[in-house]
Amino acid sequence: MRMNKKAVSPVIAVMLLVAVAVAAVGAYFIWYKSFQQSSQSDVEEKTGTIGSKLSITNVTNDNANFYVTVKNATGEDLTAAMFSVSVKDEDGVTVGALDGVNPNITGGGANIPDGDEGQIEMTAGTGNITAGETYTIIVTASGTTSTQKYTAI
Repeated sequence: MRMNKKAVSPVIAVMLLVAVAVAAVGAYFIWYKSFQQSSQSDVEEKTGTIGSKLSITNVTNDNANFYVTVKNATGEDLTAAMFSVSVKDEDGVTVGALDGVNPNITGGGANIPDGDEGQIEMTAGTGNITAGETYTIIVTASGTTSTQKYTAI
């Protein structure tokens, strides 16, 4: 019995086409998942939020004060006395610090409830804040530390 060459070629071609399509779709999903996971962890690493239960969400300044907004996800309400906040200039010199004293939490009363944001106001103890200089903001509360670089305006 003799097979028709014309009938066999299209069948093999369709099977190869399906195999290539399945492989391409599989490779796309693997690439997409790895990209999605790596890009999220890259962002978290650059912003210092990997697993952080205390996040610095915003920093602003005027001529003499820093205003640091933090998000509390520690599982407990954070009182003002629980905070330790320091600001260092580009040379690593501390230009402002609060340690266990009232950091003037605004917008939320005397504490920052779990799941909420609150703003900490801190005066630069060394004088005026230099516009264009990059400062390192370090906030610690309830055993959790969050750090962020900030360029003053």
